[in-house]
Amino acid sequence: MKLKNKVAIVTGASKGIGKGIAVRYAQEGASVVLASRSMDLLTAIVGEIRGAGGSALALTLDVRSPDSVESVVRRTVGEYGKLDIMVNNAGISMAHPSEDLDPADWERALQTDLSGIFYGCRSAARQMISQGTGGSIINVTSVYGIVAAPMRAAYCASKAGANMLTKVLASEWANKKIRVNALAPGYIRTDLVQGLIDRGILPLSAIEKRTPQGRIGEISDLLAVAVLLAGDEAPFMTGSIVTVDGGWSAYGYL
Repeated sequence: MKLKNKVAIVTGASKGIGKGIAVRYAQEGASVVLASRSMDLLTAIVGEIRGAGGSALALTLDVRSPDSVESVVRRTVGEYGKLDIMVNNAGISMAHPSEDLDPADWERALQTDLSGIFYGCRSAARQMISQGTGGSIINVTSVYGIVAAPMRAAYCASKAGANMLTKVLASEWANKKIRVNALAPGYIRTDLVQGLIDRGILPLSAIEKRTPQGRIGEISDLLAVAVLLAGDEAPFMTGSIVTVDGGWSAYGYL
């Protein structure tokens, strides 16, 4: 078990990538706090983890609220005594013509996908610094923080900001034994993405054509990397933006 005796928080853990990471961390021996606004879904996942012999706790969270994020960290430490891993995964997607983008939607994207990550990093770092043992912070961003796409001004700007934030904080906290890295997925077959495919909004053939590996990613494609970034096997790795995208961001043609 690569994460035995570690304590992790995973935000946006009620489904998709966050759920996958939380379940895998528990399988690797970590005590996992699953945080999201969807308590019913979290409770079911916690039941699955505990049923398999793992340790997990569900907490409600609104990443746009610094107080909510701080409360989750405090309650995690109250339950498990420490915090070793923080995965800032919660986020929203947004695609809309930029000339008609409502300022409220612009703000909502930045508050969730950028400010929410900063609040998670800050609260986790405060705890890790006070412990004196350091830890690992992982920000789930996107290849759309590296390459651009039409109608995604708010999303791309937020994710690019989160990638740069990752580098800043990695530089700032390295001497405090805190590693900060970003996991930047390409198109992954989450429930949301599959729903868009099923409704004809997102053609699977277009994703397959654009991706050098010729396929859409699966949640399982991300999990080994998420474990590597969280554990003790990459101690010199910080400030990295790790793409898991089948070659999407490396490919220069449509």
